[in-house]
Amino acid sequence: MQAINLDGKFIRLKEIFKNNLTPLIFCVLYTAIFSIATILRYQTFHAAIMDMGAEMHELFLISKGYFYFFNTRGLLSNTSVIASYFEILYFPLGFIYKIIPHVSFFLILQSFLIGISAFPFYYISTDLIGKKWGFVGPLLILLNPQIHTGNLFDFHVSVFYVTFISYALYFALKNKLFYLYLFSFLTLIVKVDSFLYVTSIAIFIFLLNYKKKHVITLLVLSWSYGMLTIFYIIPHLRNTSGLILIGNEKYIFMPILTTGINDIKNINILEFINVIVSTVFKNITYNFKFLFYLLASLVFLPLFSKKYIVITIIPILVCWLVKFYPQHFYYGPFFMLQYSYYIVPFFVLASLYGLKNILGYVNKINLKFKSRYLSLIFVVCILFTTFVIQNYGSIMNWSSFNVFNLKNYTYKKNMYQNSLISALKKIKPQDYVSSSQFIGSHLYNHYYLAIFPHGISISKYIVFSTCYFNRYRKKKDIRLLNIFNNLKNSKRYIIFYKKGCNTVLKLR
Repeated sequence: MQAINLDGKFIRLKEIFKNNLTPLIFCVLYTAIFSIATILRYQTFHAAIMDMGAEMHELFLISKGYFYFFNTRGLLSNTSVIASYFEILYFPLGFIYKIIPHVSFFLILQSFLIGISAFPFYYISTDLIGKKWGFVGPLLILLNPQIHTGNLFDFHVSVFYVTFISYALYFALKNKLFYLYLFSFLTLIVKVDSFLYVTSIAIFIFLLNYKKKHVITLLVLSWSYGMLTIFYIIPHLRNTSGLILIGNEKYIFMPILTTGINDIKNINILEFINVIVSTVFKNITYNFKFLFYLLASLVFLPLFSKKYIVITIIPILVCWLVKFYPQHFYYGPFFMLQYSYYIVPFFVLASLYGLKNILGYVNKINLKFKSRYLSLIFVVCILFTTFVIQNYGSIMNWSSFNVFNLKNYTYKKNMYQNSLISALKKIKPQDYVSSSQFIGSHLYNHYYLAIFPHGISISKYIVFSTCYFNRYRKKKDIRLLNIFNNLKNSKRYIIFYKKGCNTVLKLR
């Protein structure tokens, strides 16, 4: 009898594996490829600037019991994710970091979490357009270049949006309320703007003709959380009067929630409209390629999804209402691609409904070649447009932000990664350090870390890398180089370490 039970379990496991083979292949391939790519970029100093250092530094502080670090002396802890973005998810991640204090682990975790998004969209594809087309969902979610930009350069907790939103949409479609609310809650604790994406999930529930109480419940909970966070919690944590959403006093990312609200209070409707129109216009005109290729990457399928295209409107508006920084080196032409990966699940869902309508139309025409060649043509189109976007879209300006540029994963003669890390280990965690943004990701084991040129007056060490600056040579970079060169040539510091493009100065 026991043998029979074991055989029965084995058969069931075999059946489960067979039924999930397609999304499993997508998940494994994506996790493996992008884990290797992100780790190599990190090890070869091609990871994006600042964020890796800032976020790993935050996890390090949380793992040491510093749940809330905030000061006004220009230290990296001044960019506390709790005070700036209210990213509650960092607390459990901080405890994980305490057990596994390795950057590579978090890069693998990030790739894995995106990879498992293949499963809900495989199931959604299967339900909407049949098992034959089940591969389309994973193909659309994982091959979208926006997902690459969110994952390839740094560890970003906001990338978790992709996974949580994908599963929330799937459980909404399947009417599994417990899991729907669970993943909606997980979406909420990712970042301050999360209530807007839960709103799009609620709209999807409304379109599915749920009982209205679930739509109302999600909307009330999400907007209560969002308004409480924006108007009370963040200003309280930052100890500021008035409204500060995210960022700092100099950079307000959503002017509609600052100057726009003041215009409404003063009954200045024209200025309020101007805030919205000018922000959207600047983003669309500067990022026209993004808009064009976003639709092209999905073969214009959202245009055929009828009412389900509505679920994409709010996430897109979030992108277009974010303040535009043409003078900022990081918010350049790839701004929309870098900060819009959270809209991809909504677009993929709308695309699947669009594909369902297109297939229905093709069946009515009764084309003879449809059953044999249509899926193949579709796959080729997706692969081709993905390649085109990645190479010729908004992110083409900098080759280092191109996933197909294999040079990003190789060491160069002026990069001495291992010896630099050995030098950094000699710096005590209690020492104040001022670090250039590019090198910040390798200083996550220090309590007191400032982004150069902040903290110079109180820093014992200054760590600077020209590997990054030599590639871009922006006006801001040249100014920072001049500041560093003046410090290096002064008698105040000695050269503690220098090799290739990396230099560490120590206070005499």
